[in-house]
Parts: sequence; structure tokens; C-alpha cells
Amino acid sequence: MKKHTTINQSLSADVSTCVNVAVDLAKKVFQVAGENALGQVIFEDRIKSREAFQTFLLKLPASVTVLVETGPGAQAWARLLQAQGNSVRILPAQHVANHRSGPKNDRNDALAILRAGRDCAISAVPVKSAAALAMQALHRARQGYIRRRTAVGNQMRGLLLEQGVSMPQGEMAISQRIPRILEDATQPLPDLLRELIAELLVEWVHLGERVNVLTGRLETAAKNDETAKRLMTVRGVGPIIATALLAKQTEPERFANARQFAAYFGLVPSQHSSGEKIRLGKMSKKGDAYLRSLAVQGAHAVLRQVRPDSEQPDDQRLQRWVSRLGRKEAAVRLANRNLRILWRLLQNDQTYRRQPGNSQEAAMSH
Repeated sequence: MKKHTTINQSLSADVSTCVNVAVDLAKKVFQVAGENALGQVIFEDRIKSREAFQTFLLKLPASVTVLVETGPGAQAWARLLQAQGNSVRILPAQHVANHRSGPKNDRNDALAILRAGRDCAISAVPVKSAAALAMQALHRARQGYIRRRTAVGNQMRGLLLEQGVSMPQGEMAISQRIPRILEDATQPLPDLLRELIAELLVEWVHLGERVNVLTGRLETAAKNDETAKRLMTVRGVGPIIATALLAKQTEPERFANARQFAAYFGLVPSQHSSGEKIRLGKMSKKGDAYLRSLAVQGAHAVLRQVRPDSEQPDDQRLQRWVSRLGRKEAAVRLANRNLRILWRLLQNDQTYRRQPGNSQEAAMSH
């Protein structure tokens, strides 16, 4: 404790000699730790208000790199630091946790961020613009509505099944059969349950309307964005995937090739290899689960539209994948392929177009 007090006697002097400063962010309390060029922790402090923390950031020299982990508020503080000339890195929280030593508390978290910042294998999360965060908010709200709507639909089906009324899955079954069941006086349903199911049905319909409204906003945003329109030329990529990818601001130049870009979303086999034994398991499912699920859903939509008698080379390839691997694995493979194409499109102003010739299945064009 005595050493801690000595370190903090001169705040500005200690900060000026720091190379990296790590901050464990919270709503009102901020734990700060700084290290020199040798990796030695030379500064620690606990700031107990947002105003004091902002003043602390404004006094940081431009030579200091600030490290934070992902979480609420990280993007806003990162934009403030970038605006004043500081380099800032947002590290994934799950990787920071691997570098924590000792019990979880604010001080150990700040020191873990410092250690994670030295790990060259950890890629920082891009600092997003305010517009990208707004687009991301639309996606998150839409996804939340979808999850709640699915939960309400399953709840209605479960409550009816307890009364001996079985219903299939799907929106059509809920929207068409449940109103008829509620109006059918011969169904052995208590009045209290009828009222409850009717209220849940109203909520389910309202959630569906909210999903449609947000979907329309995303479609409009995609139509007004030139990059999104180019991404949608890829088969299986619609306005939802295009805007979600743009909102993520993945910075494709960070990846050495398209394969690494697809692996970033977890659409590759997990490895359990040792020595000369290479063992590939199921899909790794690392990275952004939302975008990965969207890519797989888009691939399934493509597979449903493939005609068995099609003579298009890419349709024939998809048919071979389905016959050899099954529909689910074929969808994952197509999603992986689409992400590789998107990686290429994000780095130039080209569009993707299919060519029916046997010599060249697809091409990029301006």
C-alpha cells in the first residue's frame, strides 16, 4: 500500500513516462494502470467520477496509448481519445480475462488489460463511428424483438399443449390457428387462459410489426449506401447482412487473406491437433455470432431456391455440396464462401456477378 501511495504522488509526471495506460471502465469508477517501455507498472489510480476521468484523459500526452476492453462506453471514450490524438485499442473482453491473475477486481482487471495489450495475437476491436453504432443499434433492437417474439410464440404453444391442444411451429400456425382456437367454444380452455393467450397474441403481433419497421429502415439504409448495394450483388447477401457487416466496420485490411476473414466469424472447423495428428472438429463458432447466423440463414435461402435442373455452374456446385455433405453443412460452406467474396468487395469498388460460362464461374466487375 505504501508503494502504491508513492507511485501516485505526481500524477502528470507518472503519466508522461507511461507508454501504455490501461483503463477498467465502469459507469462511475475507473481503475487506471500505466506501464513504461520495459513493461513495468509505474502508475495506478482509481478515479471515482466521469468528470474526473474525462479530465484525466484530456491531460494524457499524445504519445500514450490507451487500452480498454470491450463493454458499454468503450466506443465513446475511444472516439474522444482519437479526437485528441491518442492511439487507443479496444481489446475483446474474453481475451483480457485470459490474462487476469488473481481474483476478479478492478485493479486486477486493469493489470490484465495491460498484459493483454502486449499479446500480439489479440486483435483490437475497430473504433466505430457514431453512424455505425446507430446502425448497430437498429440491428440489436431488431434481434431483440425477434427473440422476444419467438419466446412469446413458444409460450403460447406450450400453454395450449398443457390443455391438450397441439400446434405446429411457424408463424402461419400462430397467426391463423390460435385465433380460431380462441373463438372455438368447443375447445376445453378455461376463460382465464383464453384471455391470457389473447393478450400474448396481441403482444406477438406487435413485436412482429416492430420487426417489420426496423427491417424496412435497414432496407432503406442499404439502398442508400453504395457499398451495401455492391455487397448485395453476392448471392445470399441481402440488406440485413450488408448493413450488419458495414456497422461492424471490420477493417478487412487487417486480414491477410479471405480465409482469415471467414475464420474471424467462426465459419471454420475447430482444431484439436497435436504433432502430426490433425483433428478437425465441428464449426468453431468464434467471433460475431449474429453475423455468422445471418450468413448461414442467407445460404439456406439460396439452397432452397436452387433448381434441380439448373445448368448454372454455381447451382451445380451447390447441388454437389448438398448431395455429398447434407444441406446444413452445404449452407455453412456457402456462407464461408460468401464471406470470402465480401472481404474482397470491401476493399475495392467492384461488384460481384455470376457468369454462366464453364471456363469462369464468377467474376468481379467494375
